[in-house]
Amino acid sequence: MKTARSSALRLWGRLAESAHLRRRERQTVLEGVHLLQGYQAKGGIPLHWFIRASIVADPEVVALQRHSLWPEATVIADDLFDEYSSLQSPGEVAALISWPAAPASLPREESCLVLDGLQDPGNVGTLLRSAAAAGMSTVVCATGTVQVWSPKVLRAGMGAHFQLTLHEGADLRDWLPGYSGTILGAERGASRAYDDFDLRGTVALVIGNEGAGLTRDARDLLHERIGVPMSAGVESLNAGVAGSILLFERQRQLRARNAE
Repeated sequence: MKTARSSALRLWGRLAESAHLRRRERQTVLEGVHLLQGYQAKGGIPLHWFIRASIVADPEVVALQRHSLWPEATVIADDLFDEYSSLQSPGEVAALISWPAAPASLPREESCLVLDGLQDPGNVGTLLRSAAAAGMSTVVCATGTVQVWSPKVLRAGMGAHFQLTLHEGADLRDWLPGYSGTILGAERGASRAYDDFDLRGTVALVIGNEGAGLTRDARDLLHERIGVPMSAGVESLNAGVAGSILLFERQRQLRARNAE
């Protein structure tokens, strides 16, 4: 193990702060033992990684260090770790990684979750976790959506990134007209409820921005609007919750069909 203030440490600080740098270099920061365990389990090898000095002997951290292909970790003082972290509650370990490249083309004939301008990292992380748990393996992020590989979204996703195919910067007007499945947009006030739809076929579930809802580009290309009924007096659902309901309804329908 090394103890040093290195160029890798400075890169951590820059990647944590700059979405432009992350996008240009296709590199980001993972923080927390759980995230690094998930990354390691999928065969990931970090460029550099760091351990908070106070937990260097923690059994889970020791287990991470035993991976034969991982580089030697740099141990840094707790206050320095906190200084470089971009998270409100910094983790125990951090790693600089290159994120996997998405397929060259957007999905045409497979079901997917579409994030249309979502800005809250917590909502996006929740939706990625729900997509992974509900068997929706492809997620398309439209232009204007928060960077899905940002440290905050990664933390909220709790490892879901490594179970999904993720596309960023999609132009919905260019892509959706050629999509072969049904395009359903979640909207408050939709006349049909989610359990009134057959979600077992090829479907794109579109979730809009937390405040503004779906963009005009998305709304113009929908086949139908899909809603979540609510009790009187409740204005709306959190985007992460609403999208998760739709994802698990699709999973429920698929499981029911398979059980027939």
